Amino acid sequence: MGLDIIKIEPTKVTPGVLFLEGHLEIKGRSISENATDFYRPLEAWVAAYVQQTAVRTRVVLSFDFINTASTKWVYAIVKRLALYPNVHEMVSIEWFYEKGDEDQYELGQIIHSFIDCPFIYYETEQT
Repeated sequence: MGLDIIKIEPTKVTPGVLFLEGHLEIKGRSISENATDFYRPLEAWVAAYVQQTAVRTRVVLSFDFINTASTKWVYAIVKRLALYPNVHEMVSIEWFYEKGDEDQYELGQIIHSFIDCPFIYYETEQT
């Protein structure tokens, strides 16, 4: 494939990230004031990934909190994934949200409503 694996450990304001062929994962808290600095390289990686790969890809998105600036970048990443050839057969986006967190569930619904890409929703127990 030619793309390096991206592995970023979570902090108090940024999520953990694992991007490798067939699996893209962003999990945790995303409240950084510099969301552009954090997410721009991820979005660029996904743009190259969509161009260079032809493998079934599982996307895991799980946020305990996400601010507006981060939401914009997550949307941009998912929008790039929606350009994947045969997206309905090749990409599955799994949106995790804590039980009772209607805001996170609705955010997934909103992002999904703008993009023709399969979403699966998982309600999880609070940690």
